[in-house]
Amino acid sequence: MADERVKIHLDDYNKPVICEVCGGHMIFKGVGEYQCEKCNHLEYDDYGKVRNYIETHPLARKMYDVEMGTGVSRKVIRQLLREERIEVAPDSSVFLKCEVCGRDIRAGRYCPACAQKIQAREDLERARNSKHSALHGFGQHDRQEDGEKRFRRER
Repeated sequence: MADERVKIHLDDYNKPVICEVCGGHMIFKGVGEYQCEKCNHLEYDDYGKVRNYIETHPLARKMYDVEMGTGVSRKVIRQLLREERIEVAPDSSVFLKCEVCGRDIRAGRYCPACAQKIQAREDLERARNSKHSALHGFGQHDRQEDGEKRFRRER
């Protein structure tokens, strides 16, 4: 139950809804940016804060620096990395690990090799489960009874 609450929180990324200046409604403008419909005040959700910080501080290489500079928790920053919305800098000594093989990766959950294997497995499973798949053959999916009953004709 606690995990579900955390997931909901991470999906929200602390999106501003009400303007802190005038109380108007915040309208999404893109890339984590929100603008008040009344006073045009700009605010950012967690993604916008992290993205802006990384763009304005290219030498920030550690998650701690980004956390301190933005006020966004490491858990949310890690989630943004896993969702491939941001990535670890190419010259950074810190990397994420592939959830399958443990290789160093810059963003996402899997290295390219494991992602390809997982995708192939999912495609095969989808093909097996599809009623209209070429694996079933003509009319095979209509046969549901086995043995003698299947061959008995009603008059």
